[in-house]
Amino acid sequence: MNVFSELEQALDPSEPIFTIEGARRLVNMPPNAEKLSRMEELADKANEDLLTPGERSEYEGLIYAGKLMSILRLKAGTFLQNLKAA
Repeated sequence: MNVFSELEQALDPSEPIFTIEGARRLVNMPPNAEKLSRMEELADKANEDLLTPGERSEYEGLIYAGKLMSILRLKAGTFLQNLKAA
């Protein structure tokens, strides 16, 4: 079972939930420099096996959020491309 199946269904480009403005905003949203810096810091500690349980939880949350944002940006980009093709 795909744990992201509901997300994939909600973000299906053939039945978009995006508005044009919202999709553009997602696609053009710059990365959060503070979160990236924190993620790099935690990654270094993880590579040295020095994360506390709280830091491990934070690091996993940052990774999950980053993956989710990547999926959202890709789906928003597909939505915008489909509009241009129509």
